Amino acid sequence: MRLPFRHSSIRFRLLLASTAVQVVLLTLLLANSVRLMNDAASASLATLTTQNASMLHAMATAYGEQGRYRTLQDVLGELLTDSTEGLVYVRIGGPDGQLLVSAGLPAMTTLPPPTPDMAQALGSLIDRPIIHVRRPLLLERNEVGFLQFGVSVSVLAAARQAIIQQGTLIALAEILLTFILLSGIGYLLTHNLGRLLAGSRAIAEGHLDHRLPEKGEDELARLARNFNVMAATLQQRVGELQRTALQLRTSEERYALALRGANDGLWDWDLPTGQVYFSERFCEIVGRDMSGFSNAQDALASYLHPDELETYREVMRAHLRGESAQFMLEHRIRQGDGKVRWVMTRGVAQRDAGGRATRMAGSISDIDLRKRAEQQLVHDALHDGLTGLPNRALFIEHVQQALGHQRRDENARFAVLAINIERFSLINDSFGHAAGDELLRRVAEHIVASMRAGDVAARVGGDQFALLLNGIDGSTEALRVAESLVELPGLSAPAAGRPLHLRCRIGVAVSDIERDDAEALLRDADNALHKARRDQADPVEFFHASMHTQAVRALQLEADLRTALRIGGLTVHYQPIVALGDRRLTSFEALVRWRHPTHGLLPPLEFIPLAETLDLIHDVGMRVLTLVCRDLLEWGIAYPGRALPSVSVNLSARQLSRPNLADELLDVIESHGVPISCLRFEVTESVLADPDGPAKPVLHQLREAGASVLIDDFGTGYSALSYLHTIPCDIVKLDGTFVRSITQDSRLRDIVRRSIQLAHDLGIAVVAECIEHEDQASVLYGMDCDYGQGYLYSRPLEADDARRLLAPSNPGTPQ
Repeated sequence: MRLPFRHSSIRFRLLLASTAVQVVLLTLLLANSVRLMNDAASASLATLTTQNASMLHAMATAYGEQGRYRTLQDVLGELLTDSTEGLVYVRIGGPDGQLLVSAGLPAMTTLPPPTPDMAQALGSLIDRPIIHVRRPLLLERNEVGFLQFGVSVSVLAAARQAIIQQGTLIALAEILLTFILLSGIGYLLTHNLGRLLAGSRAIAEGHLDHRLPEKGEDELARLARNFNVMAATLQQRVGELQRTALQLRTSEERYALALRGANDGLWDWDLPTGQVYFSERFCEIVGRDMSGFSNAQDALASYLHPDELETYREVMRAHLRGESAQFMLEHRIRQGDGKVRWVMTRGVAQRDAGGRATRMAGSISDIDLRKRAEQQLVHDALHDGLTGLPNRALFIEHVQQALGHQRRDENARFAVLAINIERFSLINDSFGHAAGDELLRRVAEHIVASMRAGDVAARVGGDQFALLLNGIDGSTEALRVAESLVELPGLSAPAAGRPLHLRCRIGVAVSDIERDDAEALLRDADNALHKARRDQADPVEFFHASMHTQAVRALQLEADLRTALRIGGLTVHYQPIVALGDRRLTSFEALVRWRHPTHGLLPPLEFIPLAETLDLIHDVGMRVLTLVCRDLLEWGIAYPGRALPSVSVNLSARQLSRPNLADELLDVIESHGVPISCLRFEVTESVLADPDGPAKPVLHQLREAGASVLIDDFGTGYSALSYLHTIPCDIVKLDGTFVRSITQDSRLRDIVRRSIQLAHDLGIAVVAECIEHEDQASVLYGMDCDYGQGYLYSRPLEADDARRLLAPSNPGTPQ
């Protein structure tokens, strides 16, 4: 933009500028004075009207309650007679507009409207110097009328006008005096500057050899001598600068090329002044315009992430104190659009002779992609990819931190929960791994939703989760949290066609001051979980010291059991089954035993559940069948011509799920040459509850081959009547729970009697288990029960002792 009067002399422009400034300042001063006077007059007027309104309202209310408006009018009339200033008239009207009181200004026949703005009225009422004020008024019978009065401000308006006129005259006089004074000063200052102007013009045009005459000793003469020295020095320096410019241009081109290759932004900080410079690439990286920041502290606060500001300053202070050779820091920044990025800032301080930093410069690099890749790698290494929860390693770290906190504060208790999903493998096998993965995600969400503040959840195995409960009061709080996790939300699996409602089994290990191993705590919780999985009644189990001993023993038993199956450490004991009528031996039940080299003879409860867990139960069952076949062959050789007794062999539910189980069993029997009629196969009632399960085809095939089938634990857990007529069955075995109480409970005797009668009607024989007393045997015999088994007749016998029962001299020997 071109300024007016740019070709005029300095004196003229100085005079013009100063006059303009005076005019503006005096105008503002006058305007402000008028505004202040108006404000004061308006305040006075407002006060006057408010006071009059309050007074009149009080009088109107007092007289109005008595209906004495005529008296009020007389009183006001006397007050307002010949009034020319202040309150000049009063009117009180009813709700229909009829005047009840009319005092003052009797010549006013028409009631004027109220004045809308007091300040505006003050400047416009010179010709009509009355302000009209109207207020609502509550009359008798709760009717709303109005009160209107007028206030004369003629004197106030006239005084305002006089003040404005006098102020204007004073301002004009001051402007005139200032103009005259500055004109004289400008002339004195600019009279002898012509020669300096000519000299500066010559220097500007490149005539560096131009010199000024040096006459006199006044200020202008000294200025001329300094001008000549400056011109000579400038002439010398220009030559040097021209030589340096070429070198500098070459260096800048080389530096600019290197800078573009590095793709870094530059910054330069002048420490004494606080001023800072940012390159264009710097602004691109931080995503904002940094040209508006001249102070380093403000600039840092504009783009640094709030969480990084203090760390940045600490590292910067350490470098400025000389504690590091180079400033280097990876940190986050906040771009103009709110996004967060990772950058690397480097810099080196320049120091004076005393070692104090005076300047610092450096670069900024965009490392966001690398940093996020590193963070993702760390996250993936410590988190589960499916659920997003921490993995086992990170969970152990959290438990270790909780242990450290407990060492500092003995009252800081916490608990570790090991969580397992019931029948998860069945979901995978039935509906596919996609449904299994979705179930794991839903379980993770369920656990996270149940967490308290400060708790940590993790996925530590295939279908196993862990939860760290920090800051618990004791076992009760841990139990409450565990119970809230047992029932899982319904999972909608498309392949299932209906929501799946599953449950969790949970093991809990509560911390104590003696524990200092995070792995051991998780192991203890896992041991408790294993017990909870075996206990069908209680889904939550707390760890106690004996579990660790049991776990260690279970691990040792696992190795020993595998060895026993490989080298033959299992044996079979035989418990006789007798006819209740004459107590003649009719058959045996084969019961597996393990003669452990350290623990001695182990009963089935010690190792059969372990074999089930390790999926070794089929190997155990096949080993038992092999030993039974061998013993039957030896008994046949020992007593030729004698009928061999039948032997019952137990089949587990896991075995029955094998598709070729019947063929495997029959192959073992055939390979030993034992009559198939000597073998009976026992299955528990529970495996037959599913009519479409794998048990029925296997049992049909065994019966068709000539073997007999027994139902063990008959009458417990499921309704036998619903499927007894459809299953392949020759004998049912009454569970021992019926036999133990049969002599005391009459209702139980009726149930057993009807069950025996029903079995006989279907052509099925009945064996009563766990008979220990004669009165039990007598009651069962009176109910027509066919056979009995229990300690009353014999405990399980080794093979040689069982063989002796088959001797011809033994009256109980089967014929």
